[in-house]
Amino acid sequence: MRILNFNIRFGCEKRTAKIVDYLLNNDFDMIILTEFVKNDNGKEIISKLVDKGYKTQPSNENGALGSFILCKEVFLTKNVEDSWVEVYIPKMDLYVLGVYVPDTSGVEKNQFWKKILDYAEKNNDKKVLITGDFNSCNKEDTGIKSEYNSKDLLKLGELGYIDLWKYNSKDESDRYTWFHYSGTGFKLDYAFVSSKLTATLEDVSIYSDSQIRKSKISDHSPLVVI
Repeated sequence: MRILNFNIRFGCEKRTAKIVDYLLNNDFDMIILTEFVKNDNGKEIISKLVDKGYKTQPSNENGALGSFILCKEVFLTKNVEDSWVEVYIPKMDLYVLGVYVPDTSGVEKNQFWKKILDYAEKNNDKKVLITGDFNSCNKEDTGIKSEYNSKDLLKLGELGYIDLWKYNSKDESDRYTWFHYSGTGFKLDYAFVSSKLTATLEDVSIYSDSQIRKSKISDHSPLVVI
């Protein structure tokens, strides 16, 4: 199964056609978009992907930045909140949570993280994928050894969730998914799997498609799980 986690940057602005081409030309089975906006550009993405057989579920209907799940398999929508969408895929017995964590440190971000951790603990006996833009990192995930909500990332690991990047990333792939204008790299986009899902994985690997960022289709490198 080919899974994409991709921050498309402020609802994709004038880059819609290039983003749609990338999504369709790579034949992903499941796509999780963040900073998705259900405006005219977002509706065009939905229309083009639905025409190709994808089922879709955005988190936000109010024009705000959010998360968005698209999948070729039939799914059941379990919960939709601001920047948060959870679906269940019966054929795979798989729960998928797509999140766009607030980028500014403070109460709102901390509360959002608490919601993620509560969800992870409640569902750690199921096959779960939690993915998206977490706007968080540990010291080893940035070029200047800074950290943002690193305790929350650590707690997610303590609950039994595996960072797929650490599980089996391609050696040649750039670990940083976003770069500050100063040139400092950060790993902000993640794919976490529950221990029950990890037990079913065989030759899965993950890499960041840095060429997409370098070509300015977005300011983030998509994460591809294959």
